[in-house]
Amino acid sequence: MKKLFISMALLMSVGTIMGQADKAALKQAQKEAKAEMTEAQKINDAILAKINEKTATEAEIMSECKKGQALISKAIKSGAIAENRIGEAYKLSADLALQPHNLMLIHASKKEPFDTVFFYSNLKTMTDALQGELKNTKVTKGETGNEAYIKGKTFNLAQCGDYYIYAGQFNAAIGQFDKAIEAYTTAMNYTKIYPEVAGKAELRIPVEQIAYYAFHTAHEGKLYDKMDEFFDQAIKFEEGAVGTKQVKVASYLERGDSTAWANYIHDMTVKEPQQNTDYIQMLIAYYLKKDKETGSDQMMKYADEIIAKDPNILIAQYGKAYKYFESEKYDEAFEAYKKCTELKSDYYDAWYQCGLCKYRQALALNSTISTIKNQAEAKKVLEKTKGIFGEAIPFFEKARECAPDEPQKWAFELRQCYSVTGQAAKAAEMDKLL
Repeated sequence: MKKLFISMALLMSVGTIMGQADKAALKQAQKEAKAEMTEAQKINDAILAKINEKTATEAEIMSECKKGQALISKAIKSGAIAENRIGEAYKLSADLALQPHNLMLIHASKKEPFDTVFFYSNLKTMTDALQGELKNTKVTKGETGNEAYIKGKTFNLAQCGDYYIYAGQFNAAIGQFDKAIEAYTTAMNYTKIYPEVAGKAELRIPVEQIAYYAFHTAHEGKLYDKMDEFFDQAIKFEEGAVGTKQVKVASYLERGDSTAWANYIHDMTVKEPQQNTDYIQMLIAYYLKKDKETGSDQMMKYADEIIAKDPNILIAQYGKAYKYFESEKYDEAFEAYKKCTELKSDYYDAWYQCGLCKYRQALALNSTISTIKNQAEAKKVLEKTKGIFGEAIPFFEKARECAPDEPQKWAFELRQCYSVTGQAAKAAEMDKLL
C-alpha cells in the first residue's frame, strides 16, 4: 500500500512540474510575440513617417516592410498573441503588406520590371491579414464606433480579387505555372475563400475568362490534369472557345494518348456534329487508317452515329461512300456519293466518284465478256456494259462543270465513256483536252 501512495505522489509531482513548464513556455511565447509585435509596429510607424515626409526610398520601403512583415507573421503563427490584440496584429500585417503592394502595382502599370514572385506572396499575406482583421475586430456603431472603418477594410479586401488575376498573369509570364494556376483559382473562388466580401467583390473580368487564362497556362506548363479541371468553364469564354477546344484536343496527342484523343473527339462530335465538322473529318481519317490495320469497321459505325444525329453532315456521308468504294461495294458507294451531291451541288469529288462507281462497274463487267462462250449472251453483257458506261457520263460531266479548267481531272474517263458508247466526236474533243 505504501508503494502505491508513493507512486501516486510521484505522478502528481511530475504533473505539477510539467504544468509549471507549460505555463512558463506559454508565458515566454507570449512575451516574445508581444516583443515581435511591438518591433513590427515601430518599423511600420517609422517607414510610414518617411513615406509621408517623402524621404523614403523604394528600396527602403521594400526592405523595412519585409522585415516588419517577418516579425508580425512569426508572432501571429505562434498563437501566443493576446486574444484582444489579434485583430490589431492582423491590421499591422495588412499595413506592412500594403506599401510594397502599391509600389509593385505602379511598376506593373508602367510595364517596368519588379519582383513578381514577391507580389504574389505579399498579396496572399495582405488578403489573409485583412480577413483576419475583419474576423477578429468587433464592430461598434455610433459616433465613436468603427463601423465605417470596417466597411473600408471590407472594400479593400473585395478589391484584391482582381489582383489575384494580375498575380496569375505575372507568374505565368515567368514560367511559374503552378503559382499562376493557384492565383487564378483563388480569383475564381474569391468569395468562397473570403466570404466576408460575398456580394461585394466584382472581378474586372468574368470567371469563364479567368478559367480560360488558367486553362492555357496549365497547357503551357504541361499540367494536363489542371487543364481538364478548367476546361468546362474555359470553353464558356466565347471569344477563345475555338482555340480552347483545339488545345484540348491536341493535348491528348501531346500526352501520347491517341485513344483518349479519339474518344474525346468521338463524344464531342456525336453530341454536336454541326459545330465540329473539322473534327469529324479528322476522326474519320483516323478510323480509316485504323480500320486498315485491324480490319474493323469502326469508321462506318462512327459515320452512322453522326448521320443518325444529323444526316446532313457532308463529311460523314462522304466517309461512308469512301469506305464502300474502297471495299468495291459500288452500288452502296454510288448512293452515298449521290447523297453528298444533294448536300453540296458543286462538290466536284462527289460527282466524279459517282461517275467512277459506274465506270468501275462497267470495267469489271467488260472483263467478263471474253470468258463467255455463248455469243448471244456475250453480246447482251457487252450492251449492258455500254449502258453502264453511258450512265457514268452525266456524273463525269457534272464533275466537269465543277472544275471546267482542270480537264486532267475528268477528260480521260469521259473520253473512254464516249468512245465505248460510240460518241466519237465527243471522245475526240476529250482527247484534245488531255
